[in-house]
Amino acid sequence: MQRRSALLAVLVLLLIGLSGCSAEGSLSMDPAPNATAIANHASIDLADLDTEPSRLVRGAVADSGPTAEGDHPPFRPDRPVAVDGRYYTVTWSAIDSKQVPEFALTLEKSPTNTTGGSIAYEELPAVDRRALPAPDSGLIADDEDIATLAVYNESEQELSVLVSEPRYELVEFGARTVRLTVDGPSPKTISTYRYDASPVANSSEALAGRLEAASLFTLSNLSSGERSIVTKAIGDSHYVDSESDAWTRLVERFAAADPVYALDTNDPEYVDGEYLVRYDGTVYWVDISGYTD
Repeated sequence: MQRRSALLAVLVLLLIGLSGCSAEGSLSMDPAPNATAIANHASIDLADLDTEPSRLVRGAVADSGPTAEGDHPPFRPDRPVAVDGRYYTVTWSAIDSKQVPEFALTLEKSPTNTTGGSIAYEELPAVDRRALPAPDSGLIADDEDIATLAVYNESEQELSVLVSEPRYELVEFGARTVRLTVDGPSPKTISTYRYDASPVANSSEALAGRLEAASLFTLSNLSSGERSIVTKAIGDSHYVDSESDAWTRLVERFAAADPVYALDTNDPEYVDGEYLVRYDGTVYWVDISGYTD
């Protein structure tokens, strides 16, 4: 069982200005002319996963009950995972929980007070380097103050020079000296998650056949305005900047169909999902978001 490093880097005191107008919606249509293309869109390839998710999936497929710890499941696939040509639904469940000590570390990038003990990032113990951004990261390069949340168990606290009794007030990140403030510890709940897998399909043909039977629908009898939007979206992502009757009617067509995957939303007038569509004799994997009204 691996202990997850519960480091959460959070930008604070940072206001992101948004300029320009937001799009009314978007539409993308990727040709999916065969079972392989459909299955690729509809699944996650094990080869594309990082080490930890890959470990969990392989263990789940082997029915070895792999586990991971954290404040949330470290891998939450929203579609089947392809493993050696077969497809599996991967699920997780919390089987245990415990409380661990969590510390809040605030980094003041341009401190007015530079008195106190100082240490270079490279000289910090590994447990403290893990809890802070690296000197070459963008979090250190910009001028905004930041905060991190980090879990230190008892043995790690003994190794640390930053918690629970800081020995240094300043940390040198290359040419930048940062003042560090430490608060905590506070109790944090960490859960143990077990991963399991169940087979969905033994081949891309079988998976594609299931999806076509359940969700494939035909776009037909479109107006010239609707066809114009669809043409722009084929092989690309088309962003709709302003509402129009053609766009609303097109979204309504998708709202009436069964998506392969849909984003959960509490707004019944909002469509956000992935669809399998036949248009002018070609099958497409479609991603659409927009309002019906």
